[in-house]
Amino acid sequence: MKKISSILFALVLVVSLGLATAAPVLAGTIIHVPGDYPTIQAALNVSEDGDTIMVATGEYDAFLVINQTNISIIGAEGATVTTAIYFAGYGWVMAGVEKSININIEGIDFDGTELSGESVFGILYLDSTGRIADLTVENIIGTELGAGVAIIGDEGTSTVEITGSTISNNEMGIWVLNGSTLEAHFNNIVDNSGGGVVNEGGVTVDATYNWWGDASGPNHESLNPYGSGDVIYDPSDNVDFEPWLEAGVVAAKTETVTGGGTVDAREEADTEVVVDGTATVTVARYDENPGGDAPTDFNALGKYIDVYVPDTEAVTEIEIRLYYTDAEVESADEEYLGLRWWNGTEWEPFSDRGVNTTSTNGYSGYIWAIITDGTTPSLADLHGMPVDGGIESGGDLPPPCGCFIATAAYGTDTAKEIGILREFRDEVLLPNSLGAKLVSFYYETSPPMADFISQHEILRTAVRVGFVDPIVAILTWSHNLWSA
Repeated sequence: MKKISSILFALVLVVSLGLATAAPVLAGTIIHVPGDYPTIQAALNVSEDGDTIMVATGEYDAFLVINQTNISIIGAEGATVTTAIYFAGYGWVMAGVEKSININIEGIDFDGTELSGESVFGILYLDSTGRIADLTVENIIGTELGAGVAIIGDEGTSTVEITGSTISNNEMGIWVLNGSTLEAHFNNIVDNSGGGVVNEGGVTVDATYNWWGDASGPNHESLNPYGSGDVIYDPSDNVDFEPWLEAGVVAAKTETVTGGGTVDAREEADTEVVVDGTATVTVARYDENPGGDAPTDFNALGKYIDVYVPDTEAVTEIEIRLYYTDAEVESADEEYLGLRWWNGTEWEPFSDRGVNTTSTNGYSGYIWAIITDGTTPSLADLHGMPVDGGIESGGDLPPPCGCFIATAAYGTDTAKEIGILREFRDEVLLPNSLGAKLVSFYYETSPPMADFISQHEILRTAVRVGFVDPIVAILTWSHNLWSA
């Protein structure tokens, strides 16, 4: 059995450690349902390339998207579709997408409890492309055929990505056929009686990094016959499901950053991911520890996060920021917060990590880890290694401030002078890509020098008086300028 091989993060504490008369819709418009239009279908009937339909909390009727391009249908929490509409030739659907390009359905839940019919589908993509994210499809059962999600080619093929969703208690979870393509990651695919994924002619089915209802993974007749999770029916022998997740997903967010930027997943996982470059990032939060047991000197606080970046070719650096509150760290010293990753055998601290204790955005601060080609873990490990965190009562972690030479010069990492060095690092250097690179270089090269300095009292005094003290004096004098 292969275990999850993406990057999982957890907060750690180290103690040594709708109106019919609405105005015409223009391309790129945000349409509110209800508000601008009473139903999702009414909004779709007037939508154009690039429009986004925002659906408020409430119950809604089924809808069809036909011959449209670049439309996003995004639901607030509690937005639920409960009815179906007949989709000629295929049966009853709660959401049907036909001959359309880049149709994204997010956050809307589909509950088929009250539905009946020979063939019933939650979401059906026919000769179309798009993405399904952060939603639930459940209780879809027909008298002859039922599927939570169906991806079908007729005159052409369909290509669909599914992330951060729960597909459960259906006859079939996901049904792929007629040369279509599915990519599904960080979903809960559980308790589907006729199979979690049924591939009947799908060209590519990448169903890695999903929770199948059991840590043993999905049941596959030949590749994982002892798996106790949902069954994968794969007569074409073309479903890639390893590695799988070993815990359920609570929430997830996927976003593409182009030319640098930040994926804000604070709502989903108290996390931000700062990308220097271009990449698609998925941030997921788990309901329990998805990795191995923590060491005896390590207590996890229970914030298990996964940051998955399948392609880092156009990335030079990624920073993970996991936010925390006073209640989560209780009376512990914030300066000893940190992150660990699972190297396949044991939990290990990030080589370049620290904590920003400045209160921001309703949080008390955030712990961070910088990942480059030269760090441990490296960028390549963002799609190949689990990570966890906790409270340490010992171990060989570097000083939490990362101020190795200053710590050696003062003989302690709690000196007030180190506090301003840490503040300058967090407030000025790390938010800047060049500054972050300088910090990373310093972390890689300074520990041997710091170790040597700490063993020679005369040298320690010389470094403090001649090097560190002047820098501290300048930063103290200019504090009002750079701290602003």
